[in-house]
Amino acid sequence: MELPNFNLWLDDIRDPAMHGCVGWVWVKTADEAIEALKTGRVSKASLDHDLTITQTLGKNDGEKTGYTVVCWMEEHNVWPPGGVKVHSMNPVGKQKWNRLYAGFMVDSLHFNTIIRI
Repeated sequence: MELPNFNLWLDDIRDPAMHGCVGWVWVKTADEAIEALKTGRVSKASLDHDLTITQTLGKNDGEKTGYTVVCWMEEHNVWPPGGVKVHSMNPVGKQKWNRLYAGFMVDSLHFNTIIRI
């Protein structure tokens, strides 16, 4: 039996259902997101930048971020067919995403608008 595709929500604290993404698979770490993407069954993804309280407070704690996940996606050419959306309250993280988007993913149809929630 073939397993169904699913939508992926990466965020350490925000529940996807509270942001209009009912039924999405909720993962809280970059490693969990990458493992989900490796299945090849992710239809679309919404990613947060900061994945720990320390990062949310503006400090680098050395833990992986949502940015790490997008870099992995680019390196392995793994893109959900429905696209990738970034949701983040981090203005510095947003700048990193914008540089990434303007740089090596400028021709990609897989990267959607960055939103702030």
